[in-house]
Amino acid sequence: MVARKLPLDLEEEILIRVPPRSLVRFRSVCKEWNTLFHNKRFADKNFACGRPEFMLKTHSHIYSISVNLNDNPTVKVRDLCFDLCGSRYHYYGNCDGYFFMYDYDEGGVVWNPFLRQTKRIAADESSCGKEMGYDGSRPEKSYKIIGRSSSNSIHRVAVFEFATNAWEVTHRTSFGEVLTSHDDSSTVSLNGNVYWTGYKYPETGQYFIEMLDFSKEVIKIFCVLPCKGKKCASHHRMLSIYKGDRFSVLQQCTRTSEIKIWVTEKKIGNGDDGDNVVWIKFMTVSRPDLPMLLSHTSYFVDDNIYGKSFVLCCNSKKPRQAWVYIVRGDMCKKIKIDGVSFSLVEEVADHLADECLGLLEEAEGA
Repeated sequence: MVARKLPLDLEEEILIRVPPRSLVRFRSVCKEWNTLFHNKRFADKNFACGRPEFMLKTHSHIYSISVNLNDNPTVKVRDLCFDLCGSRYHYYGNCDGYFFMYDYDEGGVVWNPFLRQTKRIAADESSCGKEMGYDGSRPEKSYKIIGRSSSNSIHRVAVFEFATNAWEVTHRTSFGEVLTSHDDSSTVSLNGNVYWTGYKYPETGQYFIEMLDFSKEVIKIFCVLPCKGKKCASHHRMLSIYKGDRFSVLQQCTRTSEIKIWVTEKKIGNGDDGDNVVWIKFMTVSRPDLPMLLSHTSYFVDDNIYGKSFVLCCNSKKPRQAWVYIVRGDMCKKIKIDGVSFSLVEEVADHLADECLGLLEEAEGA
C-alpha cells in the first residue's frame, strides 16, 4: 500500500510547531523540507511558536531551563556543556541563538550551543559597553558587535564585523539621544537591535524603551512605557520578549510587591520607529509568596489553552538556590532547579532553543 502524502500546507502547519533543534536533523529527510526550513517566512512562523527558555550562568557552566506550561507545569534542566575554562566571561546577551560573552583579558566569544559553533572575538580594551546584533534593513543578516565609550563629549564607537573579522573604530561628537539611567536585567534583542528600559533626569515619572539601532549604529528612544512612578526607586522594571515578536514589560512596586505586566498589541517589525506602539494590560499579580525582583532575575509571560501564565526565574541567598515560579490564575507553583552547581552569576530569559533555525545554512557548511 502506497503511503499517502499530506498536502504541503498541512505539512508546513505541523512542522512550524517542531523545535528547531529537531528541524536541524530533519533537513535531510527530503529536498522539499530542506527548502522549506530555509524559507524566512517559515522561520518567522516557527520562531513565533517557540517556547522561551531561561539561561543560568554559573562560574563554570551554562544551563538552559525549559518550562512546560501544561496543566501541571514542570521544568527541565540541560547542561549546555560550554566549558568556561576558568575564564571570567561576562554574559552580554544573545541574538538568533548566539551567546555573546566577553572576558577583558581573553577577549570575546560568540557561541551557539545547539550547533556547537564557537567564534573567538579579538579584544577591544577601550570599549566598555558591547552589544551584538545585525543590520535588519539588509536582505541578508550580517552580524556585528558594537562597543562604545565616552570621554570629554567624544564618543568612541568600535564595530566588529563578522564578515571582516576585525574592529573598525570611529569617533563622534554624538551617539544619539541617551537616557540618564537604564534598568538592570532589562536588555533584550529583537530584529537585530538591542532594547532596554530607562528614564531621564530630572525624573518625571515617565519611563522609556531605548534602543541601539544596528542599521544606523546609534542609540535612540524607541517608545514610552505604560508604567509610571514618582521616583525610579519606587518600582522595579524589567523588559522581555512576548510571542517572539513583541515586547512585555513588568513593573513591581517596592512597597507592596504588586506586579503589573503589559504587552505590545502588535508585533514590532524591522524599521519600526516606536511611534505607533500600543500597550495593553496583560495581568496583575499580587501575592505575598513572590520575591522582590532584583538583579539576576528574568521572566516571560505566555497565553495558551491553559490561560495566562507569568513565569519567573530567580535565585535566593538563603538557601543559595535557583527557583522557577509559575503563576496562573489562583495557582502559584514554586519549583526548585535541581542539578545546578550553584554560585549563580547571571541569568537571562530568552528564546534560546527557538532562535537557531535561521542558522541552518551555517550548520550545513560546518
